[in-house]
This record gives sequence, C-alpha cells and structure tokens, in this order.
Amino acid sequence: MKESPRHKSIGAQMAIAQQLLKRNHHKAFKEAGMKITLEQMVVLEMLHIQGDMNMTELSKGVWKQNANITRIVDKLENLKFLVRKPVEGDRRANLLSITPEGSAYFKELVPIVQKTYKQSVSCLTKEEESYVLEILKKLIDHLS
Repeated sequence: MKESPRHKSIGAQMAIAQQLLKRNHHKAFKEAGMKITLEQMVVLEMLHIQGDMNMTELSKGVWKQNANITRIVDKLENLKFLVRKPVEGDRRANLLSITPEGSAYFKELVPIVQKTYKQSVSCLTKEEESYVLEILKKLIDHLS
C-alpha cells in the first residue's frame, strides 16, 4: 500500500493506534465471554471509582458527548449494571449509580483490560512506554 500524508500525522497515527487497541479489547472481552464494549466498561470504571455522578459529569469524565453517554447508560441500565436515582428537589435530574452487579462485572473486566494493555505495549521498552505516556499526557493537557 502506498504511503499517504496520514502516515506522517501524529493525530492519524494516534487514531489508528486507538482503534487497534479498542479492537484488541473487544476481542479479549468476547474471548472471555464478557458482553460489553470498552466504552461501557469505561463508564462502569468511572462510576466505580468516583461514585454517583450526573450525566454531564460522567460525559466530561469519560470524554464522550452527552448523546453517546445516554446511549451507553441506557444499555448499562438494561444490563442492571447501573441505576438512575432521582435528585431530590429536581424532577429532571438523575444521578447515575453503579449497582453491585455492575461493580462485580467491572472487577472481572479489570484483569482482562490489564492483560490487553500489557500485550499492546510489549513492543516498547519501559523507558519508551514512559516517554510515550508523558507525551500523550502533554498532548491531552494542550488539547483540553
């Protein structure tokens, strides 16, 4: 395949790496018999670690738009992994809360995710891994 200008673009290469990593996670989840997406797992992780949140806080925390978060939350609610709790005094507002089933499922996913991440960076030395992480954090801070 001929090389395009995208091959020299940091943004394009990061997007490709992200897609491949996401694909590896989904494959690992499927092989383990887990019926969840990486995006759904990230929402469970946020609620597991941070506690109850509203949709806006969750959206910012997982870097997703509100429409996408709504779709993910609906699916997780159908799986009984989270619940919406009404906010007293505001009929329109809800807090999202992970259920015990959601927490247990999330804890089962953690070793799968850790193994996949470890395999993904196995081609790097520890120094390269540190350097890449440092650069990515710098880019994230700049773009935020």
